[in-house]
Amino acid sequence: MRFVLLLVVVSTVAVFVLQRFIVRLATKAGTTERVIAEGRPSTAVVLDTYDTGNRVSSIFLMVRLTLRIEDAEGVPGFETTTVVPISPVKLPDFAIGRTIKVRVDPATKDVAMDQPRR
Repeated sequence: MRFVLLLVVVSTVAVFVLQRFIVRLATKAGTTERVIAEGRPSTAVVLDTYDTGNRVSSIFLMVRLTLRIEDAEGVPGFETTTVVPISPVKLPDFAIGRTIKVRVDPATKDVAMDQPRR
């Protein structure tokens, strides 16, 4: 009986750990954290939005954004496409034509949203 209980507890913990790993992988959390910490502040104009149909943590919508990044310190403007998790409550903030805060890595041109998701 104790073995079965231990097996259930270990399995449950493993599922939660695996879920957290998959969410971090799907949202590119490592890259985003690096760009937020080291990137140059800039703004971007939302050119297009597309709901990918994927969800993170059953709440956040995975949205593909096409952005026109404005000139930043040492980084000329450019267009890019990125997929980001967005709360449905904040979705209007990412409508076409809106200007959003971003951070840009000058070396790789990786882009991260510089505003809260929630």
